[in-house]
Amino acid sequence: MFERYTEKARRVIFFARYEASQFGSQTIDPDHILLGLAREDRILFKGYFKSAQISIKLLRAELERRARLKEIISTSAELPLAEGTKRVLAYAYEESEKLGHNHIGTEHLLLGSLREANSTTAKVLHEHGFSIEILRKEIANRSGRIARYQSTRLSRTVLGLETLLEAPLDVLGNARVGLVCNQASVNHNLEHAADLLYRHPDVNLSALFGPQHGIRGDVQDNMIETEHAVDRATGLPIHSLYSETREPTDDMLTDVDILVFDMQDVGCRIYTFAYTMANCMRAARRLNKKVIVCDRPNPINGISVAGNLLEPEQASFVGQFPIPTRHGMTLGELARMFNEHFAIGCDLEVIEMEGWNRMYWHEQTDAPWVMPSPNIPTVDSATVFPGTVHFEGTQLSEGRGTTRPFELVGAPYIVPEDYTRELNKIGFSGVFFRSCVFRPTFQKHAGVSCGGVQVHVTDRTVFEPVIVGIAMVKVAYDMYPTLFRWKDAPYEYVYDRNPFDVIAGTSRIREAIEQGTTVEEIQKSWQAPLAEFRKVRNEYLLY
Repeated sequence: MFERYTEKARRVIFFARYEASQFGSQTIDPDHILLGLAREDRILFKGYFKSAQISIKLLRAELERRARLKEIISTSAELPLAEGTKRVLAYAYEESEKLGHNHIGTEHLLLGSLREANSTTAKVLHEHGFSIEILRKEIANRSGRIARYQSTRLSRTVLGLETLLEAPLDVLGNARVGLVCNQASVNHNLEHAADLLYRHPDVNLSALFGPQHGIRGDVQDNMIETEHAVDRATGLPIHSLYSETREPTDDMLTDVDILVFDMQDVGCRIYTFAYTMANCMRAARRLNKKVIVCDRPNPINGISVAGNLLEPEQASFVGQFPIPTRHGMTLGELARMFNEHFAIGCDLEVIEMEGWNRMYWHEQTDAPWVMPSPNIPTVDSATVFPGTVHFEGTQLSEGRGTTRPFELVGAPYIVPEDYTRELNKIGFSGVFFRSCVFRPTFQKHAGVSCGGVQVHVTDRTVFEPVIVGIAMVKVAYDMYPTLFRWKDAPYEYVYDRNPFDVIAGTSRIREAIEQGTTVEEIQKSWQAPLAEFRKVRNEYLLY
């Protein structure tokens, strides 16, 4: 619940519980939140309440005078949040979103408290001439100045690979090392992990392993396998893990004691690299080997979590575990979850990053960006991918064969202006749909002009890609019932199920679209399982 909260904001909740106990209240009320704010962030109060001629001392005195003080309750007692306080927290979230912030801080809790009009706090401040509109503008101005300053600096993020290379003997010893990598496995100097490990005098690199799209990322499409080969630069064998096997065989690991996994993920369940990692972990457990995961940033931030959880019967190579579409985790964190919660049980070590913050999008770090797969060329494409990837389960083009994969969506039969009008009418935050015509050079509708839209993300802090992507599918289905088609099997080596269901991790979303269920109802359906996932997820977060 408090994942996006700053440390100060979390301490406010702690102090609010204390204030409630001192007032003898059976619940934590909105007024207690404000008193908690006063305890934790005096600078905030002095800065923003100066113009209202009200001090913390005066505010507390007014609250005590108007409240019915009861016997003090033990501070160890568990006190629930009052309904008004729940609204305050919801308002704080809304204020953070409106201001385009990635966090919820004391300033947002203050705004949320003042929006709860029935609280004593709000009444006292109103009586003293305090205006929430003025406060909101002042916070926006101050945070804007901070944001402009911060935008000129990039956070230094030390990658797991770089930490490993600082003292490889401490981690690897004299072991024979197999490296799972692709073209994005680079350091800050854009030097490839295979070259770095091969040249290092203290590392015995014995084999390379390539995922989907190949070790150099040159193979475009799904279900186009890559061959086993020999690496030209190092002369080492390259074992393809997207071939007749997707899990290392006993023979592949004959000359390997430790598997080092260094891959760039995109923050979405529907992406094969995490399951290549899981398969390597299974092979390591089977053969008593060790796996080391060198962690890298989640490019679309490590806070946002959204979408339905995969159902076990829909497991595939684009989803092996019941996690949501957008998981908000790094590969290192996922490895820990797969190993412990989902009981792979291998000898696992995660080399953590240094300096990475969960709130960061990739370009807020100084980490290098090399496209992790041919159709995720930019962070923009990664941002929309958790939603528009669902079009892979339809006969509409998801923009493969264009320079804007997953940002362009359409089909020959779509009238772009009509489709755009219906999508923009929904009123999703942080996105605008622009009508367009494009012609894919390969894959679906190759060489044929497609009417459709380009997804322009105008504010990614409020943009919700998963439900937006599903809504885009639903609108196309509703507008063109005789022309719309789901993709025919197979998809990622699944021959007996609807590809859309394989991608979505459930048949419920497709069935809901076919039955005319509203977008709101679809999104509501995954909220309870998502809340349970968040609890499990919290146990495995490293940052």
